[in-house]
This record gives sequence, C-alpha cells and structure tokens, in this order.
Amino acid sequence: MKKTKQAAFNQGGAIKLVNIPQELHGLSELEVSDRTAKGQVNQTEDDLLKSDGQIIKENTINVFNLLNLVLALFVLLVGSPKNTLFFGVVIINTLIGVFQELRAKHTIDKLSVLAKDQVTVLREGKLQRIDQEAIVLDDVLFLKNGDQVPVDGQILAGEGIEVDESLLTGEADRILKYSEDRLYSGSFITAGQGFYRATAVGDDNFAQRLSSEAKSKNGNSSQLTKVLNRMITVLTVIIVPVGLMMLYTQYQTSASIRQAVLGTVAALVSMIPEGLMLLTSVAFAVGAANLARKKVLVQALPSIETLARVDIICLDKTGTITDGTLRFEESLLEQVTQERFDVIMAALMKNLTDDNATAQALRKAFQAKNEWQAEKIIPFSSARKWSGVTFEGEGSYVFGAPEFIFSTVPAEFQKKVQPYMEQGYRVLVLAAYPELLSETFEKEPDLLATLIISDNLRENARETFGYFAQQDVQMKVISGDHPLTVSKIAQSAGIQLAEHYVDMSEVDDWTNYRVLAKTNTVFGRVSPYQKQRLIQALQDEDHTVCMTGDGVNDVLALRQADIGVAMANGSSAARAAADVILLESDFQRMRDVLNEGRRVINNIERVASMYLVKTIYSLILAVIFMFIASPYPFAPIQLTPINALTVGIPSFFLALKPSYERIKGDFLNNILRVSVPGAVTVVSAVLLIQLAGHLFQLPFSATSTMSVFLTGCVGLLVLYLVSFPLDKKKIALIAVLATIYLSCFLVFRKFFDFAILYNRYLFSVIPLALGVYWLFKGMTVLMNKLVGLRVHWQEQRRKKRRSRVI
Repeated sequence: MKKTKQAAFNQGGAIKLVNIPQELHGLSELEVSDRTAKGQVNQTEDDLLKSDGQIIKENTINVFNLLNLVLALFVLLVGSPKNTLFFGVVIINTLIGVFQELRAKHTIDKLSVLAKDQVTVLREGKLQRIDQEAIVLDDVLFLKNGDQVPVDGQILAGEGIEVDESLLTGEADRILKYSEDRLYSGSFITAGQGFYRATAVGDDNFAQRLSSEAKSKNGNSSQLTKVLNRMITVLTVIIVPVGLMMLYTQYQTSASIRQAVLGTVAALVSMIPEGLMLLTSVAFAVGAANLARKKVLVQALPSIETLARVDIICLDKTGTITDGTLRFEESLLEQVTQERFDVIMAALMKNLTDDNATAQALRKAFQAKNEWQAEKIIPFSSARKWSGVTFEGEGSYVFGAPEFIFSTVPAEFQKKVQPYMEQGYRVLVLAAYPELLSETFEKEPDLLATLIISDNLRENARETFGYFAQQDVQMKVISGDHPLTVSKIAQSAGIQLAEHYVDMSEVDDWTNYRVLAKTNTVFGRVSPYQKQRLIQALQDEDHTVCMTGDGVNDVLALRQADIGVAMANGSSAARAAADVILLESDFQRMRDVLNEGRRVINNIERVASMYLVKTIYSLILAVIFMFIASPYPFAPIQLTPINALTVGIPSFFLALKPSYERIKGDFLNNILRVSVPGAVTVVSAVLLIQLAGHLFQLPFSATSTMSVFLTGCVGLLVLYLVSFPLDKKKIALIAVLATIYLSCFLVFRKFFDFAILYNRYLFSVIPLALGVYWLFKGMTVLMNKLVGLRVHWQEQRRKKRRSRVI
C-alpha cells in the first residue's frame, strides 16, 4: 500500500476528508501565477445567455428595423414628415424591450454564480476549491464519483476509478481507469476517486464544447422558434418584391409619387411584425429572471417553452419524494454476531469512499475504530448497485441491493423483508465473499445480515404532487431502489397510480418499453441505460418529458429528456447535462417552473395572434390593391393608432401578465384560431367599403377613414378575445385603449388626416361595425372547426406512425 496523508477541504459547507499519496504535492502558487501569465489557464465556459452587446445589437440592428428605417426615409423624401411617426413608435418599443431584457439578464447573471461549477485541486500540498476557469496546465485535480472531468489529463493515483465517456463516444459503457490512463473532458466519474494531472486547458481540450452542447440540445426544437423563424423567412423573401410591385401599381393608379410611396409604406409597415420578435425575447428573458428570483436557474432560454408543454415528469425517490436524509434503523443478523457485524460495517465505511446518502447514513451509524487494512476496494456504482472491500487477513465483504449480490434471492429472505418494504423501508444486505473481490461474482456470496434503512418523506410532498395531478401532469418514479419500497413511499406521497410498479432488473433488452412505460408508474432497480430508454419510450408516445435528477446515474436520462432538471447539491455531471438547475434543491420549485413556462407561452400566443392579424391582412390587401384601380386606403400616420393601441401597447402588458392555464394544442394552430378570422374580417370590411365608395361615389377621405376605423375595431375585438380570462385590470386596459382610439377620430382627426366621423358619408359606419362584429364571430367559429379538423388529421397521422413503429 502506498503511504498517504489525510487532508480536509470544504465542499458546499461540508468538510470532506481525502487520503493524498505522499508523493503528490501539486503546483506552487508561483507556478500557478507563471502559467496564468502565459495564458495556460482554462477558458471560461461560454455563456448560453446573450451578452449585453448581443441583446442591444439583435434588438436594434435587424432586418425589420432596417426596413422600417428605409421606409421612413422614403416618406421624408416625398415631404411628409408626420407620416414617419410609425418609426418613432418602433424606437420606443425597441428601447423598452432592450431595457426589460437587459434587466432580466442581469438578474440571471447574479444568481447563476450560485450554480457555478467548482473543482478540487491540490496546490502546495493542500486541497482547495476553485472555479473551473482557474485551472492551469499541470494542475493536480481530485475527482470522485459523480464529478464531471473538467479538463483533459492523466491519472496519477486512484481507487477503482470508473469513467463514462458517453458524452464523447455515445456509448454508455463504464471504463475502468488505472494509473497513467487518459481522462477526457466531458466524461464523468461513475465510481471511485483519484488524482490526475491536467494536460490540456481551454481550447486545447478534446471536448471543450460538449458540456454546452448538452445544455442547449433542445434549443432548436422549439415549436415557437420554428414558427417565428419560418414567418421571418417568408416575409423577408416576399416583402421586397411585394413592395416594388405595390409602388408601381399605386403610381399607375394615382399618378402621384407621394401617394404611391405613402400607400406602399402603409402596407409594408403593418406587414412587419417587428414588435413580436422583440416581445418574444423579452418574455423569455423575464421568465428566466422570475425563475432566478425563486432560485431556479434556466441555462438556455428556449427551455422555457419546453417547460410549459411538459405533461410527464420523471423523478427519483430520493431528494424529491423524500428529503434525501436516510437513517439506519436496525439489522437482521444471520451468520454473524452483533459485535462482528459492527466491526465489519465500521471497517467498510472507513475504507469505502462512497459519499451517497446511503453511505452517509451508514457512516454515521458505524463509527467504531479499527485497524483493518484494505487489500482491494470496489466502490459503489449505480450500474453495479453494490460496493465491497477485501481486507488483509480478514476476508472480503460486500453490501448493497440483494438482487444484484445474489444470483437468486432466497424465498425465505424475501418473506422476511417483505413487511419492511411494504412500509417503505430500504433493504440492503451485508454478505461475505470467499475470494478476492472483482467486479463480478464467480461464487455465491454468503448472507451475513440485512440492513433496514428509512427515508424521510418531504413535508410538502403530498401538496406538490397533488398540484401536478390537478394540472394533468403525470408522475413517473424511476429509482434504483426496490420497486415495492418505492411504490409504498410514492403512495404515501399521494402520487396517483403508484401501486403499478415493475422491477426493471427482471426486464430484458427485448421488452417493449413503450408498453412498459405506459402501464406503470413506479420503476425500481433501474440502470442508467434503462432510464434513458424509458424516457425515449414516453417521447415516442408524443409526451413532453421532464427528467429530474441529481446523480451521475441520471445523466443519460437528463440528456434524453425534452427538459432536464438537476438539483444544485447533486453531481457536477448531472448539472452539466441539465437545462434547469434548482439552486435550493427543492422539488417543490417545479411548480414555479411549470407555471412560469406556461405564463410565457400563453402570453406569447396571445401577442403573436395580435401581430399576425395585421401581418396577414396587410399582405392580402397589398396583393389585392396591386390589381384594382384604387389607392391604398391607409396612410402610415393613420395606421399608427391601430398598431400602437390595438397591438403594440397592449402586447407589452399581456406579455408579462400571470397566465397559468394548461397549454393545449400546438403554437401555430392556437394563433391561427384568432389571427385568420381577424385578418379575413378586416379584408372583407375594407373591400366592402371600397365597393360602397365606388357605388355611391364616396370621396377617398371617407372610405379611407371608414377603413381605418373598422380595422381598429377588429383589432380591439381581437384584443378582447385574447385577453380571456378577463380581470379588472384587463377590462380597464381595453376600455382606456378604446377611448383613446375613438379620440383619435374625434379630437385628433386633423393630425391623423381623418374625415369628420359624423358627416353624412360616414353615418353608415355604425351598421358596418355591427356587421364586422358578427362577421368576426362567424369567422372565429369557422376557423375553430377548420383547426379542429387539422388537429384531428395530425393526430391520425401520429397514430399511424406509432402503429408502424410498434
């Protein structure tokens, strides 16, 4: 045995003791300073949030703002400065949005420090905790079970180090590492502990970007992002040719370059949904900031949309249903005396370096001193589910899950422990092994004792799970413990259908996981690979799955899930693979996570419906007025009240309002239900007015004013519809905006170039407004039926696809 010295260091408020080989000393402070000066220091991990400069640049210098600027310049060139008012509104909206997003980002930045990963290094013979970016070349680092390897390096000393390199290779097999073997950043330790020397830092690391890629894996699958990006792409392609054709036809109709420019600009300004993109960014950022204030860190903003759509949450028992603190209750002795049992357990806990909740409880219960010397140590791993030590002259001993230690669990033993498992107790066994330990048993171990361990149910567990049940969110408990034990604890916590459980240790690779996942709620004795397959099976059934975990055994499932949630007090590997981190490690915060996600998406759907109404009707009217010999009925100055009072101003209020209703349907279907009826109603009203103007020889000022007035009325109807459920504040907002809108025609009509609202030409606006109202209601009913048919067709396609897979 190599000579060692014992050192202590503080990790998260807990004092950890580590045996350090005497030949290891680490770098001196002078050597660290020298390497830092040479730039041989680890690069800070890329921030997945935008920088201040990026936020300002993306919200100011973009295609739509540049297009608005060009349109404003054209209006100035034809000598109509007041018609550039629309660009002033764009500037104000941009400034408000940038301010909101910057404030939200700074809130997130302050709290993200709490989740910053640190590493343990050996410097000048002492262990200390430092940030990952402070690692320098040749630093000696200490790693233990659950740690992610921060930089590439070479092992110097260790005990039973097992590594999972699935982040690098895609294979989840555990690899046993020995002295002088290589370690690569992005892999993580599944068993054992040891020291290694950093041979690469920063960009020289083999997999420097893998951790960030794991965190942002779901960013591109966002429904909302896809729809908005598609909208931008289509508008970017068509807006220039439509604008040029519109300019030509309007000039041919009016023979006035001024009238042609104002008509074209009016059409294009309403066609551009610039505020929608801004408000989407703001809503995401404010949502992340609200969660940060509740000690929940979102590591990728698009994850908020996925959070809103979650309908199944997969969780472990420990730390979610229970509070994570275990207690040794009693032992059922077989072939050993109480005194000998206490000595064996004390020797095991002294020599094993496992630091999970079970090991902590047993270490607290068995503290007797002894001089037994370890000859070989097999540390605990989530795949093996046992650990053990061969002692010099004293034999070999293992303890862990009985199903993984014995080839066949004796029926008599099962009968004895059944009452304990039915009460929710954990059952472990201590066994003697006749030979030097290895990773597999060549001979059958001898049972010495059964250990009974209790879990503490979280105080708020029943309330939390009851809330999720009310929200139609299913719970699936995936645990490494015995399924009966987990089932009983889950039932006591109020998880629905927890009596349906399965022992995954008896499930082979050919089992239909989709049927298994659908028919059971509790899954016990689950391996990391099986966790991943269960998540995938649920996704194959079109569920949006959230996985919560804190251990290295959860990494594969966290990466597979649509949204991964890690506990801050868990392993660094779990935190690196997660999209969201619960900084207080309190599962109850998942209520806030679900609600905030729903608030953001519900509000963006409302806002998107409002913006899309004006985009659709402007595009349709622009195309129509290319082919009819009539001036475009709107001027840019006249559209300002519509865009500001029925879309721009209310959208900022609605985007940040509480709205926790369950998300139903997909994003595109939901916004089409409102936007298409609104747009079709506007187009119908404008064309009807144009027809009336032609038949009754009405002047252009009259038909233009009526068109603007009725378009604004439709905008207010859309605002009313998307504001449901109504409250006093929303009703007051709609009333104030409607009053201001009406004042534009009565008080400020000259500024906006409106005709007199009460003259004989416009008296017909009242029956037209009533007709618009009933047309809008009818179109809404029709569109709901059409969308319902589209949803039904999509569901039938999904069913056929699933049946082909099965």
